[in-house]
Order: sequence, then C-alpha cells, then structure tokens
Amino acid sequence: MNGGRFPYSHSILILDKEVVLIDTGCGIGILKQIRRRCSVDYVINSHTHPDHSAGNWVFRDRPIFAPKEGFSTSRDLIALSRRFAGEDLASTWQEFVKNQMGFRNCRPTNSYSRRTRFDFGEVTLEAIFTPGHTKDHYCFYEPSERILFSFDYDLTGFPWYGHEESDVVEFKKSVRRLKALSPKVVVSSHRGIVTSNIDEEFDDYCKIMDERDHRLLSLLENGKTLDQLIELAPIYGKFPYAKPLLQYWESQMIKKHLKQLRLNGKA
Repeated sequence: MNGGRFPYSHSILILDKEVVLIDTGCGIGILKQIRRRCSVDYVINSHTHPDHSAGNWVFRDRPIFAPKEGFSTSRDLIALSRRFAGEDLASTWQEFVKNQMGFRNCRPTNSYSRRTRFDFGEVTLEAIFTPGHTKDHYCFYEPSERILFSFDYDLTGFPWYGHEESDVVEFKKSVRRLKALSPKVVVSSHRGIVTSNIDEEFDDYCKIMDERDHRLLSLLENGKTLDQLIELAPIYGKFPYAKPLLQYWESQMIKKHLKQLRLNGKA
C-alpha cells in the first residue's frame, strides 16, 4: 500500500510449513485479502509502531508475537499514544492512527526476545535486537541465504528516531551491527528490496545523521531557540500533514542531535 511509504509499511508473508505474516501495516484491505487467500498460522510484529501493527486485529484469532521490550504497551492505543506522542498530543496521535492506519486494539498473545529463533520449516529467522528507532525494534536475519529483514532501518533517505525513547547513538550502533552481518539482500519496510552496494547503502544511511548535525550547527551560528529550529524543520523539511505530530517528532530529533553536539563540545 502506498509503495510502503508511511503511514503504511511492507508486510512479509512467508509460505513454509507454517504460514507466517510479519507486520500488519500494509493496509487493512490487503490484510483481509491475505486472510481470505492464506491460512496464516501466526503473526509477528517487528516492533510496536502502528504502521507495523495496525492490522493485528484482522488476525485476532491467531497467535500474535510482539517484542518483549514493548509487549506491555503493544495491546493498548492509549499506552502507545503516551509512548509515541507524549501526554499533550496523545489524543491527536490516537485519532491519526485510527483514521489513517485503521488501528484497533488487539492483544498480542506471545512475546519474543533477542534469544528467539523462529523456525517456520525450511526458513529460520534469528531475532536481532536493534534499539534506537524505538526501544523495542527488532530485525530478522535468515543466515543460509544472508537475507536481512531490516524493517525501519530502512535505507531510505530518512533515518527516524523521533520519540522520547528513541536514541540516535543506539540507532547508529544498530546500523553498524546490521552492516557487520554482511547481508546479500536487505528487505526494508519502507523501501523494498535492496540487493546491491549494501555496505555503501548502510554508510550513506549513517551519513544522513551526520549531515543533520552539520545543518543544525549552521543554523546555530546566528543563535536560534528550539522553537525557531523546529519551525525551520532542518530534519523534516516541511510538515505536510498532521503538523502537531510532525513538529513534535522534529523537536525530539533536534534535541537528540543537540545533546550529542554539546557532549562532543561542538555546540
């Protein structure tokens, strides 16, 4: 749906001895088609962002696996809104994910952790804990063919770490961890399949965060308040929809960069 662009993401359907759907953010209509055509045995969420879990309810009669680190909030719209938008914007966020993504509360039945290996038959996936984007983000790795399911370490031009719980330092560490696997194929939630120049793709992805540092330092030369920086939108560029939410996420990312720039003596 929408080419995998937010507020949607690509889902992954594995047809093996067990039929497994990874992430449910591809659009409610598509999920209902999958439901009609395939007997899905269970669902796995890579993390608890609603563009990856909004359609869990379509499979509410199946086992649903969510990461241990986000399991306690994954079932509840109100708890998620406080995590992802703060108290002041919680109700705005709730309306956005209900209206734009078709999100409904749906309680996961199982959790998984960094020690988990999913065995579907011929296909086995290793769970790789990759915090930074969120506190509960996982990637999956298929070692025999060296296929990496990178989810929101998506190798687009827009690395994202816009929540209070997000961490730009951990984000970079997670990217380096993924690069060190030397995957032959990367399957990204918002870009699709990447098969060439993968090392360079990871390097370029990290350089975008360095470029954001330089952009902020340039803006700070003449002095700027945080509100002025947010309005200039050095990360998003503009706020074409859901402006209060985009501005909030912009502010979170700016503050993370400013913190690191201060710690490094650059600002």
